[in-house]
Amino acid sequence: MTKIERYDYAFEPDGDEWAARLLRRVPPGGGSVLELGPGPGAMTRVLLERGHRVTVVENDPEALEVLKALGVEVISGNLDGTDWLEAIAGRRFDAVLACDVLEHLRKPEEVLLRLSEFVAPMGQLVISVPNIAYAGVVAAMRNGIFDYSDKGQLDRTHVRFFTKRSIEKVLLDCGWSPRVWEANRVPVECSEFAWYWSALSGDQRQALLAGWQDFDVYQWMVVVTPSVDAAAWELIEARGAADKLRDDLQALTVVHQRERASLLEHQKAFSEAKDIIGKLQFEVRELRAEMDMVRAEKAAIETELAAKLAAPPPPGGGWSRRWRRLMGGA
Repeated sequence: MTKIERYDYAFEPDGDEWAARLLRRVPPGGGSVLELGPGPGAMTRVLLERGHRVTVVENDPEALEVLKALGVEVISGNLDGTDWLEAIAGRRFDAVLACDVLEHLRKPEEVLLRLSEFVAPMGQLVISVPNIAYAGVVAAMRNGIFDYSDKGQLDRTHVRFFTKRSIEKVLLDCGWSPRVWEANRVPVECSEFAWYWSALSGDQRQALLAGWQDFDVYQWMVVVTPSVDAAAWELIEARGAADKLRDDLQALTVVHQRERASLLEHQKAFSEAKDIIGKLQFEVRELRAEMDMVRAEKAAIETELAAKLAAPPPPGGGWSRRWRRLMGGA
């Protein structure tokens, strides 16, 4: 596998792959971008398609030929040297990309110190580095193995290793303020360290994972800005937070208005139902009163009838005559 083949890959620009997520951190609008160590230009192509003006710094001869064919501004230079810095002296870029680059440099601190010169006001630097604290690396070391390979976490061209804490310290020491962190989480079973992980006993894996939230972070991404711009960025972020709160309030207001209208409709329907129920209850009370009167009249008639039936018949009268008199007949 050639060097260029190791770093040539395809991805869906609008998907959830790591390269797509990194590029989403580049502000839209076709601004200027300085891309360090782009290889054969997998991400460069997407930047061009999105209308950005791209300048790249690369030293691999094969990659340089591919990049020149893309029509971008190409600067041939070793990032551990200073020639490329002189080539862009006095220029400012809206965004600088150093994705999976710093681990290849002998002195990444020197590059980071100089990069702030080339970031435009309110510009930003997007960095991606492998996480040497990845559980797969720890599992391999637990098996006594730390072997380099052609690509991946232990790429044989990696000369520096970082954890989240160590890269953060380097950035702060070099005058950069971290703004956003994002993790590329890769299940250990799906990594090049799957065998080493499975070789551990269940108890060993559990012991490693206990209280370790970032065990599956394969790479860290961090968006940083020059510390001198910290106050301006904090103001922008505060305004952004205020705008979000305002939008959330507006959304809640709309929901409240809909729910209030619905509640008023329910109250109206409830009031109408209450009136109908009240009328029905009044009618029921009247019917019950009428039924009570009918029952009273029935009881009175039954009492009168019983009294008349109990009285002795008049002299010379038979029961038939008595019954006719009782019933009002002749």
